[in-house]
Amino acid sequence: MLIEEQVPLGPLTTFRIGGPARYFARVRTVEELQQSLDYARDQNLATLILGGGSNVLISDAGFDGLVIKIEIAGKAGDGDTLIAGAGENWDALVERAVADGLWGIENLSGIPGTVGAAPVQNIGAYGSEVKDTLAWVDAFDTHSGTMTRLSNAECAFGYRTSRFKKEPGRFVIVRAAFALSKNGEPNASYKDLADCGKLNITQIRERVLDVRSRKFPDLSVEGTAGSFFLNPVVSAQKAAELLAEYPDLPQFKAENGVKVSLAWLLDHALEVKGLSVGGARLFERQPLVISASRTARSRDVIELAQKVADLVQDKLKIKIEPEVKIIN
Repeated sequence: MLIEEQVPLGPLTTFRIGGPARYFARVRTVEELQQSLDYARDQNLATLILGGGSNVLISDAGFDGLVIKIEIAGKAGDGDTLIAGAGENWDALVERAVADGLWGIENLSGIPGTVGAAPVQNIGAYGSEVKDTLAWVDAFDTHSGTMTRLSNAECAFGYRTSRFKKEPGRFVIVRAAFALSKNGEPNASYKDLADCGKLNITQIRERVLDVRSRKFPDLSVEGTAGSFFLNPVVSAQKAAELLAEYPDLPQFKAENGVKVSLAWLLDHALEVKGLSVGGARLFERQPLVISASRTARSRDVIELAQKVADLVQDKLKIKIEPEVKIIN
């Protein structure tokens, strides 16, 4: 296992910004993962697990510890189950599922990142979430120093969260399995897919990719981590108050209240599309998204995010939180 020093992290993230890692290791096996964790422990270093870098914002100063980039590969089919290494590209796995006629994750097409990161965030889009199909994950438990298999229930999934976020640093996912189906049907619950009920699985994927292309920035031109903020979950009373003032506000049932559309509020109640700080701005076609120019700094993104949070708090009396992991 090779330990590098002062490795730039910006190019390893979809934001394309951020400083260097003091130490850096690419791990392709469980043995290398354990070696890297042992090295961090012996050198008393903080660790950062990095996948595709699609849901992270690295500070301009970088990370003063060991960054462990997960590149564990491998894809296999077992009946209607797809199994993939944590370092595999997520969308490539979706593409394979669609090619094999396996329903369940086609609505998650086009999401950047790796297979191992998908359960951590419980990624979701267009009416689907990873928790809907995940069968199990194999993970390295840093507390016991052993591998363990966690079932779907043991992952404790919630809205854009999981056990892996609730117990940060404990588990490192190395492999995941998804229970899919040859006899599925379109999930057209999301408004942009409402007319997709008779489309086949390939057409569903194509439609999702088309919708995403119109709502998210082109990563070849500018940086982004997709939706920067979580949709807030408010009390039933607060939801009713918002609906009385904004009758067209989309609302959804949630585990602990009512989830309201932050994108709608930013667009219609606050009218902040295009708001910018330095090289960072709210994307014109989707205000949940922060875009970063090639000259942007991490501090631009952080300042803009705080500005948006303050506006939402001041006018709507709602506290919002970032979906993106900010590494200071």
